[in-house]
Amino acid sequence: MRTAEQRFRDGENDRNWHLDRARHSARLTIPYLVPASNDPKLNNKDTYPVPWNGIGARGTLNLASRMLLALLPPTQQFFRFSLDDAQLAQNGVGPEEKTKYEEALSKIERMVLREIEASNDRVVLHEALLHLIVTGNALLYIGSDGLKLYHLNRFVCFRDPMGDPSEVVVCEQIPYGMLPESIKKILEEEKEEELKGFYDNQVEIKGEEEDTCKVYTHIKWEGNSVRWNQQVKNKVVPGSEGKAPKDKSPWLALRMTAVAGQSYGVGYIEQAAIADLQTVEALCQAIAEAALASSKCLFLVKPSGVTKAADLARAPNGSFVTGDPNDVLSLQMQKSQDLAVAMQGKEQIERRLSQAFMLADQRNAERVTAEEVRLSTLQNEQALGSIYSILTTTFQVPYVARKLDILTRENKVPDLPDDLVSVVMTVGLAAVGRGNDLEQLVRFTTTLGQTIGPEGLAQYLKPTELITRLAYSMGIDTLGLIKTAEELQQEQQAQQEQAQQAALLQSAMGDPKKLADAAQTAQDISNNQPQEQP
Repeated sequence: MRTAEQRFRDGENDRNWHLDRARHSARLTIPYLVPASNDPKLNNKDTYPVPWNGIGARGTLNLASRMLLALLPPTQQFFRFSLDDAQLAQNGVGPEEKTKYEEALSKIERMVLREIEASNDRVVLHEALLHLIVTGNALLYIGSDGLKLYHLNRFVCFRDPMGDPSEVVVCEQIPYGMLPESIKKILEEEKEEELKGFYDNQVEIKGEEEDTCKVYTHIKWEGNSVRWNQQVKNKVVPGSEGKAPKDKSPWLALRMTAVAGQSYGVGYIEQAAIADLQTVEALCQAIAEAALASSKCLFLVKPSGVTKAADLARAPNGSFVTGDPNDVLSLQMQKSQDLAVAMQGKEQIERRLSQAFMLADQRNAERVTAEEVRLSTLQNEQALGSIYSILTTTFQVPYVARKLDILTRENKVPDLPDDLVSVVMTVGLAAVGRGNDLEQLVRFTTTLGQTIGPEGLAQYLKPTELITRLAYSMGIDTLGLIKTAEELQQEQQAQQEQAQQAALLQSAMGDPKKLADAAQTAQDISNNQPQEQP
């Protein structure tokens, strides 16, 4: 059986090929995301070339922020628990008991959300999304203390023919002072083996291994479970073994775009923006260098003229110099037309990149309607549907399952039966689908209202069902917000009773005989009242 270090070396060549491509994408966007070295160095101090254009960095940060808000929205519940109706019917659960179950599940949902809000998961996920956009690959570890991210140069990945991870090896360089005692003991035993047969005072080990130590974490997916352990010097660290169900695995090997037959994904930069970024980088460099050359102020003096260059150089501002103005000429590049063509091409490419990175790019016109801006934003959101579909399967569902498993083992939430309760995502790809439903529903009601009029719309459509579908398509929780059928019936009955009482009163007031009787009754009551004694 090969050790973790040997498996890491086996996958390095394939990983390094993808790492070189990712490094090229990083140089045009955010260079520090992919270091120059393929080895995982501690406290890397590499210097990176600064890009000539900043639209790649701005677009990458904007896209990562949008995806973060779509996957883990801070002001919205991004998942819910769904009950299996068939299983409930089989167990004989009635509607009232089902309502109680749903209320209990809602409390558990809020507890899980509070745990996520109190952790650093969003900070780590934002960094992971940056790596997914640029490099296309990232590895996450979900622990009880929060998320931990591993960059592409720190792990190798092997996948099965279905695209699921089968084996991952992580390599970390940890300072010697931060190593646990179990690893220090292995290092001391290894050092004693090396010194065996020599005098201790004659042998001195120097090098990088004195300050840092490479720790390998070997993760294997076997059937419905995941096993992992840590190795140092090809020896398993005692107490580092772990095991978890496959659907509750703490290790998530993420990739931006799935490529059939490959263990690594392709970044969004290489997929959708690398050609335009290369072109705009060359144009920006040429324009910047030409502008710097044009800004340099030089004067040419005629050699046979009466004007002396030394007199001009020594003369202060506003002084008089003997000479002929025809002897002096200002040096000019006369490349304004060529630079205008380059600027026009750069602006056109930047508009395409703004659309690819979902930056705010409105049409340059006098009249830009809000509907046009809304449709443009909706089209940009729909373009990320494929990315959301991958991250929903590889991140959102396993992330919630792992968080729920951690809280269950800590006795903070009860254990939920897997055959009865399932996790349903309400953001990401689901939000894109609801946006399409909202657009079609609004367009349907608008067209129907224009065709048959408001009276026909009120006659043929059910207002309660329309309000419910609009709220669902907008992702709004309607619990306690929309009146039920019983409440509407009670209000309608109360209004009918009030209308009947008002009608009776009005009919009584309209009869002259009844008015005269009422006036006589009021007079009799006033006459029968006792008069006050003086």
